[in-house]
Amino acid sequence: MGTSIVNESGVSRRSFLTAAGIGAAGIIGASMLPGCSNKKGTSAEGDAWDLETDIVVVGSGAAGVAAAVTAIEEGAEVVMVEKADLIGGATSATVQYCAPTSSLAIPQNFDDVTDSAELMFENAMEVSEGTADPSLVKIWCDGAADAIDWMIDHGCEFKETLKICEGRQGQGKYIAKTAGELTTKLIPIIQEKATLLNNCPLESLVANEEGRIIGAICLDSGKEKRIRARKAVIICSGPWTNDEIMIPRHMNELPETPAAAGETFASLGMPYGPFTGEAIRAAQKAGAAVRHMEYCVSEPCYSTSDHMSQGVAVAGITRVVGQVMVGSNGKRFTDEGKTRGAIARDVLKLEDNVFYPVLDGHFVPTQVNPKEEVLQKWIDGGFVVTADTLEEVASKAESSFGIPAITLIASIQAYNEGCSSGTDEFGKDPHFLTPINQAPFYVGPVETCIMLYTHGGLDADENARVRNADGDVIPGLYAAGMCTGGQFGTDTVSGSWQTNSIVFGRIAGANASKETAE
Repeated sequence: MGTSIVNESGVSRRSFLTAAGIGAAGIIGASMLPGCSNKKGTSAEGDAWDLETDIVVVGSGAAGVAAAVTAIEEGAEVVMVEKADLIGGATSATVQYCAPTSSLAIPQNFDDVTDSAELMFENAMEVSEGTADPSLVKIWCDGAADAIDWMIDHGCEFKETLKICEGRQGQGKYIAKTAGELTTKLIPIIQEKATLLNNCPLESLVANEEGRIIGAICLDSGKEKRIRARKAVIICSGPWTNDEIMIPRHMNELPETPAAAGETFASLGMPYGPFTGEAIRAAQKAGAAVRHMEYCVSEPCYSTSDHMSQGVAVAGITRVVGQVMVGSNGKRFTDEGKTRGAIARDVLKLEDNVFYPVLDGHFVPTQVNPKEEVLQKWIDGGFVVTADTLEEVASKAESSFGIPAITLIASIQAYNEGCSSGTDEFGKDPHFLTPINQAPFYVGPVETCIMLYTHGGLDADENARVRNADGDVIPGLYAAGMCTGGQFGTDTVSGSWQTNSIVFGRIAGANASKETAE
């Protein structure tokens, strides 16, 4: 079952694929709030509109809030609809924003590193292996610094140091002071000045006889709500990672271990999902084209399904680029400083699709994800082994995980030699080469990868206008963020999708506001 396009002469009532809620990790509950014209209108054939506004924004993540706040500040009336109970989507847990600079002028982590929008562009095209659309990449790279300043202007705060960014030759990324900083600070603006409807998924789009999108039909408490959009509908519905219709069409089946981990992760109700693609399908029924649907990206550093069910954090122990990753055989298998998508592809090549992080006192406790007391629980539970010497921790890893101690020791020694010479057998950036030689040493927990991001979606141009299969703009329909294709291609640098979503969300909001009201 799926969504459908309707026109002014009648309303299709085909049911839509029910999406699971964002879950307890979302940040803000919502209800229908005053702000827009809450009056009934009529379509050409006499069908009643339940609500009228200038712009309907679908989705409350980074792109959605950027589009909505920009449109509000441009003087447009806005209705935002969110399919989940809680507001914010993946952005409710987001802290990382890739940008070359900002008004904060935070120095880079390495004295010999100078960042720029031009270098960001080069990195983005390189990690995508040339598959990303350069015209779109240039826009979000050029707009990244301004996106950070825009966040700052709206009250968002960042930490005073940059975090090293995977795949970017030593450049750093901005880290928000709290998870969900963007939505926490901007959703109140929307609540005050617009209408925000949660538990209100998009069912279909309404087009007039000329093909212009003039409204949206959503399901509000199971009943159709017809929302008139005098200017435009902006779709910012995020990725479709868990869509039961679209995923089987566009990606190969994952091996058993990462597939089970992904299912367990989604079942936990994390802010990253489940994400479904009914908004994309609704736009397709309206004639929208899609692109890059084949680019479904896995991410490493996630506990196995068994460990997740026992309370071991889904992101494992760490994601620092200085860690060493070894397979069950004790051997390194990848450059730990390259993009997460590239590492995940290497994990999928391993026979059992699992690996173990190896860290030492350089990184623990200051750079790891879990707090010290949580890490200690993992150690006490046998999920992580630790010791004051490399030889002892290797022995424990063999007893607990079956990793050959001799091989593990040899792998770390070879890595440390590469750190000393500045050359690594896997080509790891010299900026990321920190020897594993400072007590205490840690190994574990066992980790895998899960399919987490989709890099395909609606075909939106440089102005965030959605196009049809002939490349023509569909009047009144815009899209921004992870529901669009072309921005990233096969892979992207960590923190890019958040920045891209803000840049194109603002573009969509500004351009939609300039539309002539129907």
